[in-house]
Amino acid sequence: MSKVNESRRVFLRTAALGVAAIPLARFATHSPQAKAETPKAEDGHALDYVNDGADSDHEKYKEGSQCDGCAFWAGEESDGWGKCRHPEFSDVLVNAKGWCNTWVPKG
Repeated sequence: MSKVNESRRVFLRTAALGVAAIPLARFATHSPQAKAETPKAEDGHALDYVNDGADSDHEKYKEGSQCDGCAFWAGEESDGWGKCRHPEFSDVLVNAKGWCNTWVPKG
């Protein structure tokens, strides 16, 4: 067998093992314990946000307008707190009873 064919076979074998190992690498680098808890938004976080919409004195606030009824609401994660799809809230959890001035009814 020529050196070219031998080198090609070694390369192909190594490449195949590398491709097969890619899905397994995810398990080695990600562990459930390493996941950091997402912080919760505080009153005044952005866009006149308040954790309890009833506390808002903003001119745009209407009674009954709260995060869990907003088009940006992505769903509850735990204890009344959930994700908001609005870019200003991508790094925090918002309260289901909260409100901000970009509130849009689910439609």
